[in-house]
Formats: sequence, C-alpha cells, structure tokens
Amino acid sequence: MLLAGKKALVTGAGGKLGGAIAGRFASEGCSVILADIHSQKAEEAADLLNKQGHEAKAVAMDVTDEQSVNRVFDGLAKLDILVNNAGVTRGHYNLQSTLQEWNEILNVNLTSVFLCAKSAFPLLRQSPSPAIVNMSSINAFRMNPGLPAYAAAKSGIIALTEQLALEGARDRIRVNCLSPGRIMSEEQQQERSHEPVFAIDRDCYPLGRLGYPRDVANAALFLASDLSAFVNGINLVVDGGMSIQAVSSLVRPDLRRRWKSGLYKLEMEEERER
Repeated sequence: MLLAGKKALVTGAGGKLGGAIAGRFASEGCSVILADIHSQKAEEAADLLNKQGHEAKAVAMDVTDEQSVNRVFDGLAKLDILVNNAGVTRGHYNLQSTLQEWNEILNVNLTSVFLCAKSAFPLLRQSPSPAIVNMSSINAFRMNPGLPAYAAAKSGIIALTEQLALEGARDRIRVNCLSPGRIMSEEQQQERSHEPVFAIDRDCYPLGRLGYPRDVANAALFLASDLSAFVNGINLVVDGGMSIQAVSSLVRPDLRRRWKSGLYKLEMEEERER
C-alpha cells in the first residue's frame, strides 16, 4: 500500500483520467476527494469507489473560482497529495480565437493550478510526505494547429511546476507534473481501430497504441508516492515515445499528403465534434 493513511484531492475527478487517478490512489490505501465542477459525475465516481471498499468523497468545485477553491480546502483538516488534473482541450486557430475563449482555456488549465496550489500549501506543510502532481500535455512542446491557448496553458504548467517545486522544497512539498500523449480507454481503441483517422493517430505512436488512463494513473502514483521521494520539479512525459521522434519519421507519407491537401484537418475537426 504505497499511499496507506494518506489523503488526496484530485480535481477534474469526474472525467475518465481524473477518475482513473483517484481509483489508482484508492487501490493503494489512499482516502480520495474527487473534486469536479460537474458534481454528479464526481459523486458517481466516488460512489463506485466506496462500493469497492475504498474511502472516497465527492465535492463540487469550480477550479477557476477562488472562493469555490478556498471553500473546499478550508473544509479539509488534512491533505497529503494534490492532483491538479482539471482541464479543457479545445480551441481555434489563433486569428479565429476570441479573448473570451483564450481566457477561459487559460483559467481552467493554468490559473486553476495556481489557485489550488496556493490553497493547498498550508495543509501540505503539515503532511510528513506532501506532494503535488500537475497535469500538462505533450502539446506544451509538440504543437497541434488550432490549440494556441491550450499549448500556452500547458507550457505554463511546466514552468509553474518548477517554480512551485523550488518554493515548496523548504517545507518538503514535492511538485512534479505529467505530460500525457493522447489518452483513450482500451475498449475505445479497439472499437475505433479500423477508422482511418484513428489509425493515423495510432501510427504516430512507436508502441502501436495510444495511452490508456491507467498509464497516466500509474505515473501519477509514482510521483505522489514515496517511490519518488527525491524527485522534484520534473515533467514526466507519458506518451510511449511519440514526442521523441523526428517529424520526418513521425508522420507517414500518406498523412503528409492528407495534411497538405487539408483533408486531415477536416477529419480532425469532425473528430473533435464527436
């Protein structure tokens, strides 16, 4: 039991990735608080964990609202681990993006990390082995057209992680972050394995598949547990080697042709609307 007796709060825990992290922590003896603006989803995930014999609680929290964040953390008597997982992935090309959209994406992805870390630090100082895990993305350093605000926010998370790691070190608060590639459940990948657009994405990953939620959850467990007791301020990439490839070897010739023709862009826009 790597997290026995510890308490963790996971933001965006009503989603598949946040839920997987909360579940993985719970399986290692951790009491988990599942925070999400969609309180019903968080409650459903918490109920499932409780039925499995774990200790879980759901709370409604808007990570972009300082009062909402403070209210949740002020209600805690103990906290050992914070996972800043909440985020949104959407956008348009820079010239088509509005200021409102830009601010919304930065607030949900980046400002939320600042707000939650600020509120969590006083509690974490009281923990014998405190840790923060932030969620970045390979889009922080591998650009996709149409995601300027998202890329800026995820890049900012890496820099903020390093800053918080330095500031928290005096109180033994370790702060690290994860940068996943594209994540999809095993069932979804099997169901879509014959779709052309999915096949193109899959073939960009050297291991021959996209990431599973459990891949990220296991990496989060490592950074949150004492297994990484001397790891501080790092960005752990969880993408099966996708981002280390040269662009020339990353994309297949047929993908390059489809990209130049504009067909691939249209297919990806249709994919996002699903």
